[in-house]
Amino acid sequence: MKKYINRNYFWSTLFVEKLLNFGVQHVCISPGSRNTPLTLAFANNKKFKKYIHIDERASGFFALGIAKKIQNPVVIVTTSGTAVAELYPAIIEAYNQRISLIICSADRPAYLRNTGANQTINQENIFQNHIRYFYDFGLPSLEKNDLTNFCAKIDEGISTGIKINNGPIHFNFPFKKPLEPKTFSDEIIYSIRDFVKDNTNLNIEHNLISSQLIYVSNKIKGSQKVSIFCAWDNFEKEFYNELLNFSIKNNIPIFTDGTSDLRFIKSQNENIIVNHSAFLQNFTDDAELILQFGNAPASQSVLRYLEDTKAKKILINKFGDLKDPSKSKPLVVENDPVQFLQFLKTQNFNPENKIDWLKKVIQLDKKSEFIKNSFLQKPKINLEPFWPNEFLKVIPNNSNLFISNSLPIRDFDYFASKKKSSIKVFTNRGASGIDGIISTASGIAAQSKENTFLIIGDLAFYHNISALSTLAEINISLKIILLNNNGGGIFNMLPVANEKNNFEEYFITSQNLDFQKIVKAFGVKYYNPKSWQSFQQNLNSELKSKNSCVIEIKTDAKKSVELRKKYWSEIEKFLNSPNDIKNLQSFHKH
Repeated sequence: MKKYINRNYFWSTLFVEKLLNFGVQHVCISPGSRNTPLTLAFANNKKFKKYIHIDERASGFFALGIAKKIQNPVVIVTTSGTAVAELYPAIIEAYNQRISLIICSADRPAYLRNTGANQTINQENIFQNHIRYFYDFGLPSLEKNDLTNFCAKIDEGISTGIKINNGPIHFNFPFKKPLEPKTFSDEIIYSIRDFVKDNTNLNIEHNLISSQLIYVSNKIKGSQKVSIFCAWDNFEKEFYNELLNFSIKNNIPIFTDGTSDLRFIKSQNENIIVNHSAFLQNFTDDAELILQFGNAPASQSVLRYLEDTKAKKILINKFGDLKDPSKSKPLVVENDPVQFLQFLKTQNFNPENKIDWLKKVIQLDKKSEFIKNSFLQKPKINLEPFWPNEFLKVIPNNSNLFISNSLPIRDFDYFASKKKSSIKVFTNRGASGIDGIISTASGIAAQSKENTFLIIGDLAFYHNISALSTLAEINISLKIILLNNNGGGIFNMLPVANEKNNFEEYFITSQNLDFQKIVKAFGVKYYNPKSWQSFQQNLNSELKSKNSCVIEIKTDAKKSVELRKKYWSEIEKFLNSPNDIKNLQSFHKH
């Protein structure tokens, strides 16, 4: 039986059905004319959860947040032209963190490129430096061979982005008018179901190379000073359990980055080291072997240590990515970290000869923790080093915590102590930009039953301020702590701060914005506490609310820098002293 259809809509509907075959169920859509067939194909499918964003850049980061939380691909749909380019920052972040996004850009027909046609740019592989797969489908065709090839390319692209080479993929959809479903262009005798087949059973194994296993095993066995460095990656609880068990069994310390969930697990252990950003810059000893899991650390002092160390470095990650800016030619083991650790636990690595190194590192960590706690005894709300632990006093168990780039993540890494709870930490440390932070955190919150918190600086807040509209429109519960030091406070910690003539104008770039008025204009609740006690009261009052809020803390950037430098000076003085923990308190008084 013949059916009258619009070929653009048929093409798009077939694409949507194929996505469902892969378990994809979330899509972020920005309005436009050329993407009408795609938009309506998603809109008319009840199995998809749809999110509408006027701002394409915000849409990209929102999708990134959802994908981070659910660990499954999210679709992004845009119209043609510069709207496509707006997605690039989120795609770069997804590429660097291996987060699966499916970019669907509508386009004018190829023959209109470079003709001056309205809203037409060259979209051919526009994201080529930061994409795992690209395909331009060309104008829709209803020939059976073309439809079969269309489905094959969908399978190939999504399998690449999900299984083979995780990360964002890009499909470009040229459409020629008419675009709407009821403006019929063709008649056909077959249906979409004739082309939708289950091709999702693709299992990609990242097998260990036996020669690498032998080498790694021998290095661990023959080394007395072994250290593990662990920063954020797409890790699940199973990985952390395996890593901690391996550490305990073999007397190996885990230097835990501020981006890692390991600081916040219920079964705390002394092997988890959290103050190394402070003591490694004064460390006179060195490891023999370093095992690195996850991304490069956030701390500059740790990065300097990893650059200067003479230790042999071994990086373990699923895709063999080089996460080591020191250029020291480490061994990169391409394997799933859980599988790698499960193999290692079958080996005997002479744990008795590693105990002295472990004890030394634990003692340094305890010393640094004592100094930090002594130093931060009288918290002032206008000084930034106090916020991590004051915030950790309030945040409930099983919460999501998103930490923005620049100073917030560094202060969290420096000053956040262990907390015996379950806190899931999120960051955008792939490219470490300050754009799209609110949108990413909003995407996480949209998929969470747990409380979701965002720590963000004022410039990052300003960059993504339009995302506040999404919080009210989609009814998202996101608790935002805005640390406002009126400009690029991180530059006060860099040598450029000595350039007095141009520093304020070209680097600090103070905005002097009244965020209270802006936040309230978006219909979001606002607080500006003057003490940590008031902050705790404000946050506690919002914990049961399903709405979002912004708690602005105004800080003094220069005094905060002075406090950090004084802290590092104290760390250096105390760590170079011969005193143990028992005598440290009396030493500190003198």
